[in-house]
Amino acid sequence: MKFSDDSNLAAKYLRLAVPKMVQHQIVPNPLNYALWYSYFSNVSKDLNTALDSTIERFGTCPQVVSEALFLSHLSDTDKLDQVEGFQDSLMNLASGLSDSIEATTLDTGTHSNELKKNLLELNSSLETSDEPSVIKQLATSVQAICESNDKFQRQIDLALSEIATLKSELENSKLEATTDHLTGLFNRRVLGSMYQDLTMKSPDIDIALIMIDIDHFKKFNDAFGHNMGDQVLKFVGKLLLNECKSPCIPVRLGGEEFTLLCPSYNVKQAEELAEVIRRKLASAPLVNGKTNEKIPPITASFGVALAGPNDILTTVLERADMALYSAKSNGRNRVEVADSMAQLS
Repeated sequence: MKFSDDSNLAAKYLRLAVPKMVQHQIVPNPLNYALWYSYFSNVSKDLNTALDSTIERFGTCPQVVSEALFLSHLSDTDKLDQVEGFQDSLMNLASGLSDSIEATTLDTGTHSNELKKNLLELNSSLETSDEPSVIKQLATSVQAICESNDKFQRQIDLALSEIATLKSELENSKLEATTDHLTGLFNRRVLGSMYQDLTMKSPDIDIALIMIDIDHFKKFNDAFGHNMGDQVLKFVGKLLLNECKSPCIPVRLGGEEFTLLCPSYNVKQAEELAEVIRRKLASAPLVNGKTNEKIPPITASFGVALAGPNDILTTVLERADMALYSAKSNGRNRVEVADSMAQLS
C-alpha cells in the first residue's frame, strides 16, 4: 500500500477528509486524519468498505472503532511509515496555508487601513460640502466594506489559531509515536528506522550496538514497588542521555532493556563506553525520595556487537543479546562482547 507522493493530490485528499470528519462529528485527531486520508486516497478497498459500513450503522465513526480499523489496516511497520509521511504532508500543508493566510491578511490589512484613512478624510470633506449624494452613497458602501473586512479578519485570526493548534497536535503525535513517555528516550521503532537510514546512506561505516538490561529488576519492583522502579528507569534514561554523546543514540527497547546505537564506533570504543556507563550506574547513590531510605545499588549487564556487512538490525540485536546473556550468566554487572567469529557470520 502506497500513498501518493504528489503534493497536489495529498492536499486534495486532506480537503476531502476534513469536511467528511466534520460532517459526521469525528474527532480530528491524527489517527482519524490517517483513516480518512487513506479513505479518499483509495489505498485499501477493505478499509473503505469498513468505514462506509461504520458510518451507515452509527452515523459517525466511534473512536473505539477508529482505533480498531487503524490497527487492522494501517498499523504494520510499512503502513505506519506511510502514516508518518501523511503527517508530514499535513504539517507542510498546514504551514503553507498558515503562511499564505498571514501574508494575505497582512496585505489586506494594509489596504484596509489606507481605505479607512481615506474614508475619514472623505467623510470630513462631505460634512462641509454640497457634493452629490452618489458620493455620500459611495462613502457608505466603502464603510460597509471595511466593516465586512474587519469581520473577515477576525475569522481569519480564528482560522490561524486553529491551524496552529493542529500543527502542535501533529507534532505531539509524532513525538508520542517515536518517544518512550517514561524516560524520554527514542523507542524501538525509531531504532529500526535510524539503523536503516545509516546503512543506506553510509554502508561502509562501523555501527556498534550495546544492549543493556538492568539486573534483577523484577525483584527490585517486588521489594520497592513499581513507582520506585519507574524512578530507576528514568534515572537510567537520564544517565544514558548524559553519557551518550553524538553520534550515539540511546533507545529504550521496553521494560528494563535499553540499547545504544553507536555509528562510527568500533567494538573497542563501544566496549569502553559500556564500561563507563556500567561503573557510573553501579556507583550511583540512590535514595527513596519519600522515605529518604537508601536503596541498594542498581547494576546492569551489557552486550556489545558490531554490525557486519549487509546485516539487518535484527541480526545485530540477536548477537548483542547473546553477549548480554553471557554477561548475566557470568555474574551480571559486566560487559561482554559478541564473539568475533559471530560478527562475520
